[in-house]
Amino acid sequence: MQSEVWQQRVLIFSIVCHLVLLWRLWSQKLLGVYLSLSLFLAAEALQNLVILPIPPRSTLYGTVYMLSTPVLWILAYLVVLELYRLILEDYPGIASVGRKAVSWAMGLAIVVSVAYAIPDLRISGGKFPVLRLYFVAERSIVLGLLLFLVLIQLFLFRYRLRLSRNRMIYATGYALYFGVGVAQDIIYTALGIRVVYTVDLWIVVAAGMILLGGAALLSRKGEVRVQLEPADSSQERARLQQQLVDINRMLSRAARGRS
Repeated sequence: MQSEVWQQRVLIFSIVCHLVLLWRLWSQKLLGVYLSLSLFLAAEALQNLVILPIPPRSTLYGTVYMLSTPVLWILAYLVVLELYRLILEDYPGIASVGRKAVSWAMGLAIVVSVAYAIPDLRISGGKFPVLRLYFVAERSIVLGLLLFLVLIQLFLFRYRLRLSRNRMIYATGYALYFGVGVAQDIIYTALGIRVVYTVDLWIVVAAGMILLGGAALLSRKGEVRVQLEPADSSQERARLQQQLVDINRMLSRAARGRS
């Protein structure tokens, strides 16, 4: 009973964190700039509000969670596409290929994972096959999205793009936020149901702190691109930028050739 009380309190904390970040985006006139992120935050807050009064171990809780979470998967996918568009806006050819790669990889991951799970269900004859397929699909989607978020970070580290402070915060903060959720699934798998409630509390608190950090750091002024330091204008940086320009030109030509 005590654990359920704490779980409810932490859920309220999470809702507040979501609403604070949404308010910050609205007050700084950034809702439209980061539309997919705003929709994702609003959907997560709404999901938490709906399940807040429902007993965590009830069938209704599980049903609501399972029906609403696929909507979050779709919005999380749109957030990744939005990140690729914003980060690579100066390189539309690379951005287009990146977004297509995300879409094709996500679709392929779901098809392969479900196809792999179906024979296993027939052999094991386990209970609740729909749940099994649900969790297999969820893991494929989440890990796939995390992979592309990691690739974004590697791309930024490699080419040191001149982005606005807001976009750097968005890219890094969302990767951390999503990574925290993935860590939760990994811990569940490794340690089992015995640690679910304890881990869940700390995971939600950590995710909420990331949201509050975003609310504190994002601002309208942060949309201005970061100016390069003179020492950063090296030959190596010029070489990397030219490499990006060449790759973007090649991919843009290839796209025009197919159209």
